[in-house]
Amino acid sequence: MDKIDFMNGQIKALLNFANALIKSHPSPTILRHHFETKARAAPNAPQGLSLSEAYIDGMADINRQLAVELEHAITRRDQHEPQPD
Repeated sequence: MDKIDFMNGQIKALLNFANALIKSHPSPTILRHHFETKARAAPNAPQGLSLSEAYIDGMADINRQLAVELEHAITRRDQHEPQPD
């Protein structure tokens, strides 16, 4: 269980970083385009592992979360709202 908790902590830290990048990116529309291109690509298996259904589901879940953050960033930019730190 500790290994799963550790990996969940790593994922959360990476999501926090990705969200900060999304919020500060000068062109969230271009960022969304590049993200959608990568998200549609066939998933690669980590070295030495096969792709399980759980792996693909987890990847899709994170992709959905990041897509939502991108949409929020685009909406904020379009509304010309200041972005808090």
